[in-house]
Amino acid sequence: MEERDSLRTLLYGLARVGLFWLISIFASIIGKTALLGILGTALPRLALYDNPRLLSLFSWFIVLIFLIPLFWDDGKRHTAYGLYSPVITAIVLIITGMSFYIPALVSDYMEDFKAVAAVNGFYFTDYWLSAVSEDIQVYSLLGTLLNVAVCLIFYVLSHIFYKGKFDDEDYT
Repeated sequence: MEERDSLRTLLYGLARVGLFWLISIFASIIGKTALLGILGTALPRLALYDNPRLLSLFSWFIVLIFLIPLFWDDGKRHTAYGLYSPVITAIVLIITGMSFYIPALVSDYMEDFKAVAAVNGFYFTDYWLSAVSEDIQVYSLLGTLLNVAVCLIFYVLSHIFYKGKFDDEDYT
């Protein structure tokens, strides 16, 4: 029985790592193309063509639009099935954040300008935090930590919300 729980935890972790990466890449692409075209045309006063930080902030919210319901649902399901574990979820989120942050660490050591530009584009959703520091390692770390924290907060809030709805003696 314990092997099945370990496998389930491993699959849960791998799925969340993959979804985190895919959602972030999707938000970067959508932020640079669709949001710029739609919001830049519909709301010209935002001057998104001249303000990449604001466009990046909108892209960051796209990430949250997908991740918050995902972790809210995880908290609900884990509470309902007696699998709630904020420690395991926090470990999964830390590993996810670490795997997402690693390309920013090596960007200073890249010699190919195209590769550096690709890495910088990859962290476009966190670029709005460059107001704190222009260094990609700093603003990508802050953005990743912020995303991980928001996911964990909504996971725990979901458990608190659904805890009373799923009467089970395992929850104290």
